Amino acid sequence: MNKKYSASAEASSRHPQDWGRAMAAAMTDLVEQRREDGGRVDHEDLYGEDLHLVIAAVRGGVEITLTWQPEGEPEDDGHRHNG
Repeated sequence: MNKKYSASAEASSRHPQDWGRAMAAAMTDLVEQRREDGGRVDHEDLYGEDLHLVIAAVRGGVEITLTWQPEGEPEDDGHRHNG
């Protein structure tokens, strides 16, 4: 499988120390997407993986978007996006 996964979540603050729940929600969604595609993966499988982070300002906070292509899988233009 050469899939790229993407997930977004909003934080209601523009202060980085308040973004933990949004980051955790996006990471959890990445793992769930991979499981839906038949991958046997848990959050520990993200250790050592490269995740692409985009932070966008939205009204009253930020949107955190994480993109992940599981290691060892060639890059491809198609990806899933939830958020």
